[in-house]
Amino acid sequence: MDVDIRTASAADVGLLQEWALREGWGAGVDDIEAFHRVDPEGFLVARLDGRPVGSISAVRYGDSYAFIGYYIVEQDLRGQGIGHALFDAALVHVGARSCGLDGVAAQVRTYESLGFAPAYAMTRFTGSTPIASSTLAGEALDVAPVTGDDIAAIADYDAAHVPVRRDALVRAWLDAASPRRTFAVRRRGAIAGYATVRPAEGGGSRIGPLFADDLAVARALLGATSVAALMWGDEIAIDVPRPHTQAVDLMESLGFSGGYTCTRMYRGAVRALPLDRIWGNTTFELG
Repeated sequence: MDVDIRTASAADVGLLQEWALREGWGAGVDDIEAFHRVDPEGFLVARLDGRPVGSISAVRYGDSYAFIGYYIVEQDLRGQGIGHALFDAALVHVGARSCGLDGVAAQVRTYESLGFAPAYAMTRFTGSTPIASSTLAGEALDVAPVTGDDIAAIADYDAAHVPVRRDALVRAWLDAASPRRTFAVRRRGAIAGYATVRPAEGGGSRIGPLFADDLAVARALLGATSVAALMWGDEIAIDVPRPHTQAVDLMESLGFSGGYTCTRMYRGAVRALPLDRIWGNTTFELG
């Protein structure tokens, strides 16, 4: 089978969004555009006789790290080698960088055979409860929308919770022209947590990332984002690392239910992350 794999065009990026919605991923509106701005060459499309039949992303963050996602092949062509060709092309694009991905249970062993090691499981929790309280144990917290003046401080805080600094993504993520709304909590003038909410493809909304120093900050950010999410419908989704039991307990106490689960996996050296401060990952699909 002669498959042509090339960098995705602007039109292809829109097609990838359609495929992801069809797969039921419910990605955030404009998410793919933000990651595409980080690495425009990091989205690949496979064509068969000129027809787009598959895709994969391999977004590079500088010289040391990348993340693979948006791995989709048209259903009628699966099992014919297109996926392998796409993954090989993604690894070429990644090069010697350490690399992450999110693997569904059925594919974990396949990814292990390619050098990826499981790090932790994640569960998508969904619910519809606005969390109105922004205080816990009497502590008053300063929760405010993030503005362009906050980008440097948010980038610094974000860098403590991900494998490598991603300043370019933070700038794209906080673009005022996007539908995303981001809030931060400050203690004594310093960032103690931040969270983003945005509409999801197909309806509802997604919260992520939600990085916070402690439970009080996490609750405050959930309160702000869940109220903002009401403009996009009833359902809210957030992707929670399973080893962070306090985060899991929090979502369950708020009436959220766990559903789709995958495994965050890494190939190469990746520093240990503070999972006790990661209450919600940025996204399943793109890291």
